Amino acid sequence: MSPVSHWRGRLLLAAQLVLLATSLSVAVVSSNAEDWRPLELFVALLALAIVGEFLAIRAGGVRIGPAFMATALSMALLGPAPAAVIAVLAMLGPVLRARTPAHLLLNNVVALTTYPVVGALLIEAISDPDDPGVAAALAVTGVYLAANFLNFALIVGYLCALERRSFLTAARTLYLPVFPWEVATALLTALTVLAYAQIGILAIVAAVPLFIQRSLLQALVDVEAQRKELGEQMDELLALHDGVVRVMVETLSMRDKMTARHSAAVARYALATAGAAGLPRREQELVHTAGLLHDVGKFAFPDSTLTSRTLSPEDWALIRTHPRRGAEIVGRVRGYGEVADIILHHHERMDGAGYPDGVAGTDIPVLARIVAVVDSFDVMTARDSYRTPISTEAAIAELRRVAGTQLDERFVELFVELVESNGMGFVHADDADLERELSAGRRAGPSPEPSGSSASTPAY
Repeated sequence: MSPVSHWRGRLLLAAQLVLLATSLSVAVVSSNAEDWRPLELFVALLALAIVGEFLAIRAGGVRIGPAFMATALSMALLGPAPAAVIAVLAMLGPVLRARTPAHLLLNNVVALTTYPVVGALLIEAISDPDDPGVAAALAVTGVYLAANFLNFALIVGYLCALERRSFLTAARTLYLPVFPWEVATALLTALTVLAYAQIGILAIVAAVPLFIQRSLLQALVDVEAQRKELGEQMDELLALHDGVVRVMVETLSMRDKMTARHSAAVARYALATAGAAGLPRREQELVHTAGLLHDVGKFAFPDSTLTSRTLSPEDWALIRTHPRRGAEIVGRVRGYGEVADIILHHHERMDGAGYPDGVAGTDIPVLARIVAVVDSFDVMTARDSYRTPISTEAAIAELRRVAGTQLDERFVELFVELVESNGMGFVHADDADLERELSAGRRAGPSPEPSGSSASTPAY
């Protein structure tokens, strides 16, 4: 242990001993024999506190249990000394059984001696014993919450000071999530105090449901822990998937820069079109990913097939395999089945004359229809394409000409509106644009292909 830690430990120990001595002294001075009566009430509350400790849960290294409710009732119905005795006795069994280190055992004893004394004295100071009405209930509720936080602060504050951690962070992550439950329990505790004034010891029996509801708190804490763990796992999974997409596209770029840059352009166009169509964010992300990956099936093509302006029937037969090849590659990545489906169908036609499956109309996935539109446009206008580019105006005219037969009319018009409103903002992606799309965190991708017939808009 370093000298600093050594001295910090000594100072904390001295502070604990002073606080414990003070609490015990105040409890002795402020208490009298009447505080322990009726004895059956003390026994009932002690039993509830001990049972409550067995129902305690652990959240972030801190035990949270219904024993506090029994102690709060003893603060209101008995006095400082009985409340402190109940709190400490209920805690000793579980803590000793867990072989808690001596300094943490002392910390618990200090907290469980201090907050009951403070709470009981506060209730005595602000409540009127002759008026057990709403004002008394409010007093019990307020003191319950104050004592509850004091208990948390004494235990967690010690740990934070010892380990140089932020108390505010601990309060935000450990105390705030259960605070609504503590408010509800404080109100129920106050009602139990009022009921005791009317029906006596039976009110304590009626308080048993308060302990049962703490099992719901256990479920809440468990769910919150699982949610946090799941969130962390999802972040890791998304990072892994982003890495997989980046590797695929960068590998394609090393093989064929023009196809990779085309994929970045299609991803950008598809994302904008899906947004203009009002599709959910999830579908926008899917179509962006599909845009980036739609041409990975061309990776194994020979250079002669990719760069030739005159393709043989054999070349065309090979090119028509790239949607299925790409879908098979991407489909091997867990969680990318929907993306693979878009890639598989992005060369289908509305009239059913497309490939690889010849599906038509609304049987073609919506996102695949978007990719088909923007893919065709980029193939026609890209300045570094293997074919002679045409003007934006000519490309728009061609899209409209084949709308309804080859392409979905709705997405053609949405895309045309985007191009016309954004002007030259929609240009073919260069290397910088490729990097920007890969770093966008939106994960999506499509593909292009030229046709040998003037009756069909290019897209490969």
